[in-house]
Amino acid sequence: MRNSIPSNFTKKLVMRKIGMIAAIIGALGVLFGAFGAHGVKDKIDPARYASYRVGIEYLFFHLAPLLYIAQQAYSKRLMTIAYVFILGIICFTGSNILMTTEAIHHINFHLLWPVTPLGGLLFVIAWLMLTYYFFSKKI
Repeated sequence: MRNSIPSNFTKKLVMRKIGMIAAIIGALGVLFGAFGAHGVKDKIDPARYASYRVGIEYLFFHLAPLLYIAQQAYSKRLMTIAYVFILGIICFTGSNILMTTEAIHHINFHLLWPVTPLGGLLFVIAWLMLTYYFFSKKI
């Protein structure tokens, strides 16, 4: 039996999902930022707080391409790029937050140290993929 949902409808839902993920990540960024400013800042040393802030800033920097992608017509290439950005945010910001807030949650997450640069590498790859997408796009 053939799927009764039109493919255009499904494609729009997929792109809407990227927008919803970006919006949720944005809300989490605000919450983590507020937590950093009001719950973390005075409990960790300034160098760790600076790292914490970098994690939050990079989260927000990489929401812009996700929001752009969510507004485009469905494309497997754009979906792949979006997922690489999302994975980069999770790896970079997530590991950064967990490692810099050890003094609060008392769990040693330093085994995650390779995940932070992996997240940064994923950001670079996603930006290069987006560059190639624009370069190869027909006008």
